[in-house]
Amino acid sequence: MIDVVFFTVATVAFSAAALKARGLRKGPSRPGQLALCFLLTTLGLAFVLLSDSAQAIESRIFPNLGRLLSNVCTLLAALGFVSHLLSLSYPPDRARPMIRRKAIGYAVAIAVMAGMFLSSPVPARVGDFGGLYRENPALVIYIDIYVVLFGKAMVDLLFVSVRYARYARRLVLRLGLGTVAVGSMVMLAYLLEKALFVQSQAFGFASPVAGHDAPCPSVVSPLGCLFSVTFPVVAVLLIVVGMTLPTWGPALAAPVRFSKDRRLCRRLGPLWRMLHEAFPQIVMLSTADLGPRWKLQRRVIEIHDGLLALTPYRPLGLREAMNAAAERVGLSGRERVAAVEAALITLALEAYRRGVPAEAHDEPTSLGGGAADLTGEASWLAAIAEAMPAALKLQEQVHV
Repeated sequence: MIDVVFFTVATVAFSAAALKARGLRKGPSRPGQLALCFLLTTLGLAFVLLSDSAQAIESRIFPNLGRLLSNVCTLLAALGFVSHLLSLSYPPDRARPMIRRKAIGYAVAIAVMAGMFLSSPVPARVGDFGGLYRENPALVIYIDIYVVLFGKAMVDLLFVSVRYARYARRLVLRLGLGTVAVGSMVMLAYLLEKALFVQSQAFGFASPVAGHDAPCPSVVSPLGCLFSVTFPVVAVLLIVVGMTLPTWGPALAAPVRFSKDRRLCRRLGPLWRMLHEAFPQIVMLSTADLGPRWKLQRRVIEIHDGLLALTPYRPLGLREAMNAAAERVGLSGRERVAAVEAALITLALEAYRRGVPAEAHDEPTSLGGGAADLTGEASWLAAIAEAMPAALKLQEQVHV
């Protein structure tokens, strides 16, 4: 059971590394991309080396060698995390020497860990070292170095993920950063429990969590296995998914976006037809059909061209009266603003058909996201289109 879980997580990590590595062959890589591939690969390798079937082979070379190799791979992954964050945070000429210094520090720490581990006799197969921590202080130093280094990397990853998630404009990027942050917190919980267990054993106290004295029969029972197996597995899966979500997330969401764009195109129909009837020249000539997203973009541009042509006919001075009328009929918020905008557009179209420009014209109201947010702008124009019936009521209220 444990092997299946470990090999599944390793497969996910290796697949994510391969997905990111594809970008390395297409030309100059983005900052931190090589470090990201490295950390994903070493995370997967850590789970392979810690599996029961791999440890059965590794223990023939040295007792519990798989634990040492897995911890080393995990720290190499931590170095990958740190390198990735430095590459994203600093220009290449500043990031490279900082990464080299970090790599030297990690190499020294790993060498000390290996020396402590290899100098401490341990049984061939144990769930955890348990009482050996009290008999062999070197093992305590070994674990302390591991927890401090990996914990520091997780704290940095958590801080950066939370900090930049607030500024991410793309939803898929915000979700990815949030997922990484949750994974970092789960990993920190695992490391905290591990540190408490080791220190309690070293000082002869009772273990705060039972189940560290034998190989785990399952991923959730006893409680020690929940911390030592399930927590790191869940943490790694969350971190891997979060780091790769911006790559495969848009493709996964493509059917939803396809359907949403088609609905928006249909909702824009009434407003587009009104403007097209008055200004046939707004229609963009094209022989290509690139799907609903392209159609939606073209329709939004055509509507804006029509509204621009209509601007000289928009009457100035009626907006306040329209707003008051909208409040009297019970409209509020975005619905009220859309109804007022629709009423002014209708009046401008009537003035255009009569050939009577406004002496002073009113500027259109936009509550969309502009060119940078096609969906937001289309949604706002669709709200105006759907407010046309309400616009007629406002005109009756204002008597125009």
